[in-house]
Amino acid sequence: MPDGFMLELLALLLPVAAASGWYAASRHHGRNRSDGLKDGLRRAYQPPTDTAIGAKADEAFQLLRQIADSSAKSLELQLALGSLLRRSGELSKAIELHERLHSQPQLSDEQLHAIRFELGMDYLSAGLLDRAENVFAGLTASASHGKASLQQMLAIYQSEKDWVRAAECARSLKKLGAGQRNATLAHLLCEQAESAIARGETVAAQTHLQQALAEDPRCVRATLLKSRLALQRQQWAEAGVLLRSVEFQNPAFLSEVIGQLRLCHANLRDMDGYLTYLDYVYQRYRTEAAAILLADELAQREGAQAAASYLTGLLSERSSLNLIRRTLHYAGSVTCLDSTCMSVLRRCLTALDSLAAQHPGYGCIQCGYECCELHWHCPTCRAWETIQPSGSDVGFTGKTPATYPS
Repeated sequence: MPDGFMLELLALLLPVAAASGWYAASRHHGRNRSDGLKDGLRRAYQPPTDTAIGAKADEAFQLLRQIADSSAKSLELQLALGSLLRRSGELSKAIELHERLHSQPQLSDEQLHAIRFELGMDYLSAGLLDRAENVFAGLTASASHGKASLQQMLAIYQSEKDWVRAAECARSLKKLGAGQRNATLAHLLCEQAESAIARGETVAAQTHLQQALAEDPRCVRATLLKSRLALQRQQWAEAGVLLRSVEFQNPAFLSEVIGQLRLCHANLRDMDGYLTYLDYVYQRYRTEAAAILLADELAQREGAQAAASYLTGLLSERSSLNLIRRTLHYAGSVTCLDSTCMSVLRRCLTALDSLAAQHPGYGCIQCGYECCELHWHCPTCRAWETIQPSGSDVGFTGKTPATYPS
């Protein structure tokens, strides 16, 4: 290949690569590329406009089509260009390039696998999921691309809510030691359990949930689903044990269980034990939902004054929007105020209620996504069980907590 031709080609590739994040994505294909070329790409970072990107990519594509050399170095350059074309939205050109490469003679198995994988990524980007799945399925036995292909298939099946085949992929990844967290497989089994519950197949659901906890003993979702089934059977003691076990799986989810625990304690005629547990949860983990529920129970038992006094004591140590709202609510119920002051108090409470309504309630600890209800699968970063309730400082306070209730 003439040196002048290669220099012209690189001049076209560099700005496209810089704009597309080419260096980070192409490490998989560029392990044998010279350090000089990598350094040149780093120094060349000058992001062009979208129009310029398209023009440069088109020119580079036309130039590379003229390359007759099928050496390993030429193949790497063409694979890199295919990745660039895909990232810049030129999907038909990327597919054409990879299909042409795949038809070349005298390619090694590893080279063929690399081309097929890139072609599968082209189909995936184009939304051709069936084609992408077929390509990746044919690569699962590949030493170089088997793991990555299984990961892509797992993502496809999750997007299609095909939990059975997704679980099969997760099991295969587990056997490969691909670093796939057992939490993923546990949640896929929980999805199957939820489907079984919806069909009224509680035995199958229990089996899936037991498997989920075997894969990940910290799976809060599996425990909550098991407690739901126990509550439906009115097995209050069993449900209570399950709900309390969430503390040892992930105390950030305690606010999700303490409300349901009231039903268990009420049916077991052990409301004193419930109050003790609420105090324990707040003292140990500063879960404000526990303090608010405890205040509500005090209000029912002893009146609004007792609830207001309890919450006022907490505000001297810690304040939050919800604690302030509930304190003012109970204080306003017992304080003798003239009509003007009462009107002011009501307006303040209305404003605080409005502010509280704007609070999302849940957030992803990995990517920061916020929502108003609990999702087990983050729609932004696609991670499992990273969305947690807000307003809970999980950790020890340094104080001696109440005795853990039996």
